[in-house]
Amino acid sequence: MSDTAGPPRAVVIAQRLQVLEIQAAVQRATLAATFGQWQRRGTMAWVATAAVTAAKMAGGMLATPTARWVVTALLLRLIRGRG
Repeated sequence: MSDTAGPPRAVVIAQRLQVLEIQAAVQRATLAATFGQWQRRGTMAWVATAAVTAAKMAGGMLATPTARWVVTALLLRLIRGRG
């Protein structure tokens, strides 16, 4: 063992919390900017229409979380490709 001790546990936890709060703030800002871009391009209405149409076509299949995730992933990929 070495004689040098690291910072106190409370300090490490406080630093981690601060980093997590900063990351959360960046994610919120990114998400807000993305939604703003989608609204300007009218993509939100397109996504809503596509989601309703997909739900009607899929029927009961969308009742499973995996199916909803797949549909969401495909729609997001289409949206990002359009940009």
